[in-house]
Amino acid sequence: MSHVKCTQSLMLLLAAATLAACVPWKRERPAYADLCQSEFQFKVPGPQGETTLYLETYLYDHAAHWSDRPIEQVLHVEYPGEKYARREFYVQLIAYNKNRQRPSSSSTRGEPPIPILYDSRQASITFEDGSRLQARPEVYLGIDKTYDYPLVYPTAARPSPYDINSDEVHRNIPKITNNKRYGSAYVIFQTDKFDANSKWTIHLGALEVQGQKLPIPPIKLCYQPVKKWIGIEPLMRP
Repeated sequence: MSHVKCTQSLMLLLAAATLAACVPWKRERPAYADLCQSEFQFKVPGPQGETTLYLETYLYDHAAHWSDRPIEQVLHVEYPGEKYARREFYVQLIAYNKNRQRPSSSSTRGEPPIPILYDSRQASITFEDGSRLQARPEVYLGIDKTYDYPLVYPTAARPSPYDINSDEVHRNIPKITNNKRYGSAYVIFQTDKFDANSKWTIHLGALEVQGQKLPIPPIKLCYQPVKKWIGIEPLMRP
């Protein structure tokens, strides 16, 4: 047998052994609800003429979810006298002007920040039955060091209106995040009713830039169905 044939035979044996050590495994990621639209742009006057403002909105830290891990919100708030913490609903806001300087970086390149004022007291949810719920009056900073999600701590709360394009916001970028360049602020609603079948409309209100109101379109929730697939798993795990 030639050297080439020996090598091919050995590779086939190794492949067969590898396949024999693995088994098909059914995978399933549960259904969830997500924002039908997540990104918005606005044109405003800037230091060098007209510029673009960007607003990204998220319900989840998408970078933290993989494989069949459920996609879900993670905020739980403790209330005095209650045994268990309550879930609360939140929307992540990432706002910045085009080519904005990055305070999380040592570089001084980029455009100076344009203040973007946001007042969470204008935010509300319209539920399926037509009832409405106002947001918490404070804006919350994303101060967690690892993931994109809010913490209802006094150190994270800022009174409305608040500049969500400030250096204070953009210095805080977690390791696993939806945006590796800019930080986050959060709007929080005191409801634990959010699930995959929620058909809410979220009214964030408007941004204020240089005295100009920039309305944010109402955002609906879209159902994301169960995802099923077959994965290959090792027969024996270390």
